[in-house]
Amino acid sequence: MNPDDLVVTGIGVVSPRGCDPAALDLDGTAPADDSWFDATAELGARGYKYVPPAGRYLLAATRRAVADAGDPLAGVPEGERGMALGTNSGIAALIDAMDATITDAGAERLSPATAPYFSINTLAGRVAMDHGVKGWNLTLTSPRTAGMETLLAGARAVAAGRSAVLLAGSTEAPLPVHHPGHALSEAGAAVLFLEPRAAAAARGATPYGTCRTATFFLTTAERTVHEALARLVEDAGAPDGTTLPARLICDPCPAGTALAGHLRRLGVPADIVPPGAGTLLPFLHLTRGLARPGPPHLVAAASSDGACALTLVQPLPTPRPRASEQEPR
Repeated sequence: MNPDDLVVTGIGVVSPRGCDPAALDLDGTAPADDSWFDATAELGARGYKYVPPAGRYLLAATRRAVADAGDPLAGVPEGERGMALGTNSGIAALIDAMDATITDAGAERLSPATAPYFSINTLAGRVAMDHGVKGWNLTLTSPRTAGMETLLAGARAVAAGRSAVLLAGSTEAPLPVHHPGHALSEAGAAVLFLEPRAAAAARGATPYGTCRTATFFLTTAERTVHEALARLVEDAGAPDGTTLPARLICDPCPAGTALAGHLRRLGVPADIVPPGAGTLLPFLHLTRGLARPGPPHLVAAASSDGACALTLVQPLPTPRPRASEQEPR
C-alpha cells in the first residue's frame, strides 16, 4: 500500500489550547492544570473517576475523532482496528504518587482502582476497551517525537495487514511539581483517525488530507536529513522537498540546532518553536496543519538525545466539511 493511500478522516483534540483543531492557539505556553477539562461533559458522569487525567483526555479526543470521521468503526471488525499512542509524561505524576505511597505507607496502601495504571500501556488499553481495538495496540515513548512516530508505526501496520484502520495520537498530563521540567508541562490529547482512501470513498467520507513520517537519529552528516526528506516526498505528489516550509519543535540542544541548520542548508525554511515537556505540541502542530486547507508543509521535532522526526502534512486545498455539516450517508 502506498503511504498516501492512508488518509485522515477524523480529528479529535482536547487541550487548554483549544478543542477546534483548525483554531488551536499554539503560540506561547498553556496552563497545564486540569481546570479547563470538563470530564463529565466529555465522558459522562460515571465510569471514569479513577482513570488518570491523560487517560481521560485520550478517551475524549478519541471520541471526538471517531465522531468527526462519521462513525467509521461500524463496518470494521474489532480484530481489524489498530491504535498507536505517543506519550512522555502521561502517567508521570501517578507513578510519582505511587512511589510516595510505597515509601511512606507501604505497597499495601496502593489504591486498587489506580494501581493498574502503573503501566504506560494501559492508557491506550483503556481506549481499546471503549472502542473495541483488538487488532493491535502500541504505546511509544521516545522523547518529544513519539506522537509523530505513531503515524509511521501505524502506516506500517496497516500496510502489513495487521489492521484495516488506525487511531494515532498523543496524550500528556502535567509533570510532578518538583520535576525540573514541570514549568514546560503539557496537558491534553489529540487523535487522528486514518483509513485507506478507498474505504473512505466507499462510505462517502471526505478526508482532511494525508501525513507521512520519517524518523532518524541525527548524526553530524547532512545526508541523514536529506535522505529523510527524500523518503517523504518520493511518490507523495508533493513539490520538491526543498520548497517545503517547516515548523521545527525543539529546544536549543545540539540535535535541534544541527537539524535546523541541515534543513536550512537544504533550502527548507525552518520556523523554530519552543517545545513543551512531552510529545503533544508537535502532534498539535500537524493536527492544525491538516485541519487548515493549504499547501504541503513539514512538521519536525528533535529531542536532546538526537531522536528526530519529520512529518509531511498534505491538507486538502479547500476546507473539508465537519462531520456534522456533511450530508447523511
